[in-house]
Amino acid sequence: MSDSDRPPPPRGLLARGLKLLGHLTHPETRTGQVFTRAEQRLTRVLTRVSESPTYLRASGTVLRQGLNARIRRNSFVESALHTLRLPTTSEVESLRDQLRRVNDQVEALGSQLEVVVDLLHRQESDSPPTKPGA
Repeated sequence: MSDSDRPPPPRGLLARGLKLLGHLTHPETRTGQVFTRAEQRLTRVLTRVSESPTYLRASGTVLRQGLNARIRRNSFVESALHTLRLPTTSEVESLRDQLRRVNDQVEALGSQLEVVVDLLHRQESDSPPTKPGA
């Protein structure tokens, strides 16, 4: 293949990088074959490690400690906010829920009042007019 038959090289840095990466990891190149073998071996090792009771116990301990630290931090923040007489996140969320419920009730009451007003207007228009002084 002559130089004039080849497509021009990609102009952008990202495109050139992706093309190089594709070449390096292609299964027919030497680097691609090495990459594939390394990936398969690493996958087997990580599968064994992730199924290990020791690893699971250790990761569970780390996760539990992280969650406990988060609980302690939230408790500390809430107590500091109480000390400063500021609303805590949980109190704001509770107030938001209560406000949402009140808003729903107000909307329902408004709808009911509209129905009552419509019924009263119909009743007034259906009933014969009364004469004054009668």
